[in-house]
Amino acid sequence: MSSLFSLLGVARDGMQAQSSGVSVTGQNIANVNTPGYVRRGVLLSARPFGRDSNGGVSVNGISRTFSRFAHGRVVEEHGRRGAASARASALSATEAAIAPSSGTISDRVNSFFQSLDTLSGAPSDTSARLAVLQRAGALAQQVSTTASDLAAQRDGLFDQARGVAGEVNERLARIATLNRSIAEATSLGDAGADLRDQRDQLVQEVGDRLGARAVEDASGQVTLFSAGTVLVEGGNASSVSVTLDPANNLRLQVQQPGGATTDATAAMNQGTLGGLREARDVDVPSVQAALDRFAFDLSTAVNTAHASGFGLDGVTGRNLFSAPAVAVGAARAMALNPALAGQPDRVGAAGAATDLPGGNTVALQLAGLSSRALAGGTTPPAERFGAVASDLGVRLQAANAEEQLRDETVQQAETLRESASGVSLDEEMVNLSKFQRAFEASTRVLRVADELLDTLMKSF
Repeated sequence: MSSLFSLLGVARDGMQAQSSGVSVTGQNIANVNTPGYVRRGVLLSARPFGRDSNGGVSVNGISRTFSRFAHGRVVEEHGRRGAASARASALSATEAAIAPSSGTISDRVNSFFQSLDTLSGAPSDTSARLAVLQRAGALAQQVSTTASDLAAQRDGLFDQARGVAGEVNERLARIATLNRSIAEATSLGDAGADLRDQRDQLVQEVGDRLGARAVEDASGQVTLFSAGTVLVEGGNASSVSVTLDPANNLRLQVQQPGGATTDATAAMNQGTLGGLREARDVDVPSVQAALDRFAFDLSTAVNTAHASGFGLDGVTGRNLFSAPAVAVGAARAMALNPALAGQPDRVGAAGAATDLPGGNTVALQLAGLSSRALAGGTTPPAERFGAVASDLGVRLQAANAEEQLRDETVQQAETLRESASGVSLDEEMVNLSKFQRAFEASTRVLRVADELLDTLMKSF
C-alpha cells in the first residue's frame, strides 16, 4: 500500500513540474516582443528511485538562456552604429547649411559676377551699379549666414552631447542599483532573471550612446567599461560629463565614485557621443575653415581690384567688402562695405579719373575674376566653393554608407542573439504541447493510483 501512496506523490510532483513548465512557456510567449527579454526554461531533475526512495521529479528553478558572447557583440555593434548614425545625421545638417533650398553660395557668386559683367558694358548706368551693390551684399550675407549656421550647429552638437551624457549617467546609476539587487538575489539562490534582463538592456543602451563592454563576476554583478575606463563596478557608478576645452573641442571626463576624474576624450570614438565628437570637432570645422579661406580670398581679390578703381565721384581706394584681416572668421564677418551701401556712384568701375564717367577698366578686371583662380587655390570662385560642397558631399556619402553597413551588422548580431536567447513561438508551441501532454499523463497516473487504492481498500 505504501508504494501506491508513493505513486500518488510521484503523480503530484509530475503535475506540479509540468504546470511549472506551462507557466514558464506562457511567460516566454507573453514576452516574445519585449525588448531585452531572454528566453526562460524550467529546470527539472529526477528524484532518486529505489528501495528507500520513491522517485518523482523536482523543480530546481528557472533558467535564463543567455549568451554573453552574442549579447556582447550586439552591444559592440550598437556602439559602432550609434557613432555612424550620429555623424551621418550631423553631416546631413551641415550639407543643408551650405546648400539651402533658397540658393547656394555658388549661385550668389555667379549672380554677383554677372552684375559686374553688366556694369562693364554700362559703367555709368545707375541701375547696373545698384545691382552690383545689391548682389555683393546678398553674396556677403549668404556667406556670413552660412558661417553663423555652422557655428550654431557646433553649439547644438555640444548641447546634444551633454544631453546624451546625462542619459548615460541615468543608465549607469540604474545598472549599479541592479548590480546590488542581483548580487543579493544570487546569494539567496535566485537567478534574478528579470533583473538581469533589465540590466543587459541598459548596458546595450549605454553602448548605443558611448560604446560599452561588460564583464560579469561570480556574484552576478557586471563591471562596465567604456572609453578606456570603468563606468560601473559592483554597486558603484561613475558619472560622465562633456565639456569644452580652450580650443572649443569636446572633452569627455569620467568622475569615479571616489572623486578622481579621468579624461577619456582620446577613447571617445564609439556610440552617439563618438559620432557627435567627430562631426563637431572634425567635419564641421573643416567646412568652416574652407569657407573662411574662400571668403578671405574672394574678399581680398575683389577688394584689391575695386580699390584701384574710381567711382563716379572721382574717389578711389574703396573696398567693396569689409576687409578681413585674417582668414579665420572671415566668412562670418563678410559684409558689404557700409560706406558703399546705397551709394552707386562709389562703385569703382573706371581705371582712372580721366576715364569717368564711361571708364570700365576695373569693372572688366572685377568681372574677369569669375574665371580666374583665387589666391590660395587653383579654381575660380564658384568652382572653389563648389569644391567645398563636393568634399562635404563625399563625407556625407561615406557616412551614410557606414551607417547602412552598421545597420546591417547590428541586424546580424541581433539575429545571432535572438537565435541563442530569444523566444521562438514555434519552439514554445512545441514545449506547450509537450508539457500539456506530460501533465495529462501525470493526471492519468494519479487516477490509476487512486483506482488501485480504492480497489485495494474494498478488498479488506
